[in-house]
Amino acid sequence: MTTHQTAKTNYVPYRDGKIAYRRFGAPSGVPLLFLIHFRGTMDKWDPLLVNNIAASRPVILVDYCGVGQSTGIVANNFREWADDMLEFLSLIDVKEVDILGFSLGGFVAEMMTLNADPNKLKIRKLILAAEEWYARIHERNESTSGEVPSKWLSLGYKDGGAGLKAQADALEKWFNPETSRGEEGSYDRLEQIDIPVLIANGSDDFMIPTVNSFNIQQKLPNATLLVYPNSGHASHYQYAEKFAKQAVQFLED
Repeated sequence: MTTHQTAKTNYVPYRDGKIAYRRFGAPSGVPLLFLIHFRGTMDKWDPLLVNNIAASRPVILVDYCGVGQSTGIVANNFREWADDMLEFLSLIDVKEVDILGFSLGGFVAEMMTLNADPNKLKIRKLILAAEEWYARIHERNESTSGEVPSKWLSLGYKDGGAGLKAQADALEKWFNPETSRGEEGSYDRLEQIDIPVLIANGSDDFMIPTVNSFNIQQKLPNATLLVYPNSGHASHYQYAEKFAKQAVQFLED
C-alpha cells in the first residue's frame, strides 16, 4: 500500500499557479483532509499518524498556497486560506470530506466548515487537534518517494520572511476579537457548527492553552474532547497510534 513515505505528489492548476497534494490510503470511503500547522508543509506530518489512518480510509495531504510545493502568495487571513482549500477540493472533485486540522490548520478547518456552500461540499466531521515525531518526519525522503522533501515555510528567510509574516498576521487577526468576526472568524459562530467534532489536546499546551479546547467544546453543540496526559501542543504525535485509533473510531461511528 502507498504510504506517507512513498506517495507521489500531484498538482492541480489554481489561479496563476498550482496546489500540491497527495491522495492515498484506503480505496473507498469519505476522504480525510489533513491541514498542517504554522510554517508546516505536508512533508511535516507524522507518518505514524497518517499511515495508521490511511490503512482504513482515504487521506488527502495538501500544501497551502505559497507553502511547500504549492505556488502563489501566502494569505494573511484564514478566510482566504479556507476559500483556497474549498476551491481545491472542488478542483479535485471531492464533494464530501472529513477534516483534521492541527493548530493553525484547525482554524482553517473551522472557517471551511462555516463558509462552505453546502450545495457544493458536505463537510461531514471535524477533528481539531516530540522529538520522536521529528525523527519520523524524515522517513519520507528522496530514497522512499523519489522527491526532495519540502522545507519549512520561510526557512533561512529566503523569501525575506514574507510567508512567515503572512501566517503570523493571520494568527494575530484570528486572536483579535475586533478582526475575527463574521466570515473572517469563527468564535462568535461556533454554535453554527452542528456536525460531530473531535477536539484533541495535551494536558499542558502552552502554545494554545488546554483550557481553550474546553471552551471550544462547550460552545460546539456536538463535540467530544480528548485530553492526553503529560503532553503539550503536539499530543496527537506523542500518542500517534492511540490518537489514530480514536480518530478512526470517531470518523466511522
